[in-house]
Amino acid sequence: MYTFFCRSFQNKIDEESQELNNLLLFAKSGQWDNVWPILGTPEHPKRAYLINSIPEIRRWGVLHQAVYWGNPNIVQKLLKFRACDSSLKTKECTSEVGPTSGMTAIELAGAYGCTDVKKVLTNHICNFETEAEEIDTFYPWHADMELKGSGLIDITLAAYKNTFHPKNIDPRKPIVTVLGDIFNDLNTSQNRWKDVRDKICDSLYVVSDVSGKQLKKCESRQEFYESIVNVYTNESTFLYTIMNTALRRQNVSDYKPSAMDLAMGPYVVMYQTLLLFWAELTRETATTYRRMLLTEKDVEQYQTGVRFTWLSFVSSSVELEKALPFPTRSEVKDGCIVIFAIDNTIRSTHTPRNIEKYAQYMERERVYPTGSKFVVTGRRRERNNDIYVDLKLLSS
Repeated sequence: MYTFFCRSFQNKIDEESQELNNLLLFAKSGQWDNVWPILGTPEHPKRAYLINSIPEIRRWGVLHQAVYWGNPNIVQKLLKFRACDSSLKTKECTSEVGPTSGMTAIELAGAYGCTDVKKVLTNHICNFETEAEEIDTFYPWHADMELKGSGLIDITLAAYKNTFHPKNIDPRKPIVTVLGDIFNDLNTSQNRWKDVRDKICDSLYVVSDVSGKQLKKCESRQEFYESIVNVYTNESTFLYTIMNTALRRQNVSDYKPSAMDLAMGPYVVMYQTLLLFWAELTRETATTYRRMLLTEKDVEQYQTGVRFTWLSFVSSSVELEKALPFPTRSEVKDGCIVIFAIDNTIRSTHTPRNIEKYAQYMERERVYPTGSKFVVTGRRRERNNDIYVDLKLLSS
């Protein structure tokens, strides 16, 4: 099981990177006896959270490689892992059977004529389709436990280590410091930003080709940074919703990122880095407002004195009337409308950043990095029955 919280600041990026690359190399060469010690078994998983990851130098995932080898028993065993996402798509590529870009395992089986494997995949019901579990916005925070960055960011840095941070990473460094190192390198290396741009576009191919094409056109570091912020605000691509659902999924105790979650990873790393370190996104210390549609169960967790973490990026506005149209949890039916009023006067690395200069819409938008921590300072119900919750940003 992947652990997000730890009492120390240690990271395992280098270790995980090596294991992930070994995993894909063994799968590609059909050495399945070497694959299982890394993944574990369906009953006792080890690093099963890596099963859907396609690292920077690969075009296919583990499940795709199993299809290539045409062994239905191996495919069936992989599908028994609750973390295995059968909707995983290949990156842009051409194989001996022709173009295989964006193919799922079952489509790949058809292309290679693997009839028995295709039958296994046809009869499989994707875990991520049946587990329509409600993902809360709320994640409790305790003073003796520090957020280890987000699991999605950790896994992404392991999968794209050579792109983001080719040097050895001190395991004693917290993730936020690693991201700071990445930002410094991007600003001092002549072409590092281009490598990051290309890998983000490569990964986004299966999520939002529109966003990827916009980023690919960037011809300068400045334009690239601006576009990273801009595509976040493009509501037509649903990138915002997909990304924040991926980040909230980390709330699940046995974290198992979907294929779509991991495809968002490189973009998430870059956006988080800019929100933390890019000086052109000025810090906002005034009160900001955020409207959400939540379940009654979720709302009840926001009680006065409670400390919590928001695992997703959170958009807000310095103007209450402009905060009202922000997208909310579309999966909630008959939920409660909650207006959060957030005090940002405390000094924090997670102070919200002003993105309005680069946004597509003029909403006076301020965005909190993922992993921002808050305390509830009050709550009330207005005459229109909306619930108002007062928050204070905590130092990080």
